[in-house]
Amino acid sequence: MTRAAAQRQLLLVALLALTAFGLLAVWAGTPSPASWEQGLVAALALGQDAWGALVRAVNTLGSPAIWAVLVVPIAAVMWRLQGRAAGILVALTLASDLAAFGVKLLVGRERPDTAATHYFFGPDAFSFPSGHVVRAVALAAVLAWLLAPAAWRLRGALFAATGAWLVMAYARVALGVHWPTDALGGALLGLAWFALTAAWLAPLGNQGKLSPS
Repeated sequence: MTRAAAQRQLLLVALLALTAFGLLAVWAGTPSPASWEQGLVAALALGQDAWGALVRAVNTLGSPAIWAVLVVPIAAVMWRLQGRAAGILVALTLASDLAAFGVKLLVGRERPDTAATHYFFGPDAFSFPSGHVVRAVALAAVLAWLLAPAAWRLRGALFAATGAWLVMAYARVALGVHWPTDALGGALLGLAWFALTAAWLAPLGNQGKLSPS
């Protein structure tokens, strides 16, 4: 596949993801979450057992400061192995949180009224989309894109993005700090972020690596 064809595929993914994300953002701006979302948050609520501790650990891992400590060395390794553009592409996944924060201010959706929300955020925090999910999906997709064989690069990125979404979405909803559609919105925004940044950095070269220029 040529570089231009790869960029067209990425831009198509970004367009589809952003279109779905925009529609979901409009829906998320309605006054009250759907009853099924309220029921799912209640049904998945964590207990004080080993499973609950594990899911809380996933939430902690996804916090911005700890996530940055994880991503920065990965970016350095990818820079070393595949060139400057690969390192920048990984590092840019951290900036996806800025996009998520801007959308949160625009949509203004309130988080679930749970003890975890009051403990971590207070009464005035906004929830759509989930920044944890945005970052996780963007990073998983980027790493799969960089490491998968050329013929499987896009499919690998989509598969990895789906896995990251399911894991982090469950963690955020079960903790009680996001609605399910916040997590879905985060997945769509994270996927779009990956696709746009990968297309911008000319990801496909003759050796299956990012162009260093």
